[in-house]
Amino acid sequence: MSEEEWDFEHQQVCGFILQYVEDNVYNHIANKTHARTLWEKIESLYAFKFGNNKLYLLNYLMNLRYKENSSISYHLNEFQGLLDQLPGMGIKFDDEVMGLWPLNTLPES
Repeated sequence: MSEEEWDFEHQQVCGFILQYVEDNVYNHIANKTHARTLWEKIESLYAFKFGNNKLYLLNYLMNLRYKENSSISYHLNEFQGLLDQLPGMGIKFDDEVMGLWPLNTLPES
């Protein structure tokens, strides 16, 4: 492929990814037009390698609540995505806690 075609492909990929990021992340990556630099920026924002990031993830998980009138599957996918990051950070919880935790994110109703 020509350089021009590669640039177009990178712009397409970046545009696709930008559709699915939250507003607070979008502000950090909106100017990226190369897929590699975009990915590296996202990785630096979400790579949970340090203590502060562990604290952030745990805090986010502890405060995650189901939003009324939204999709329960979206909520559970968000929850599971966060849980999937725990082992990579060296955090492990008892199976019973892991089973009860999602129930705590649901409203009383």
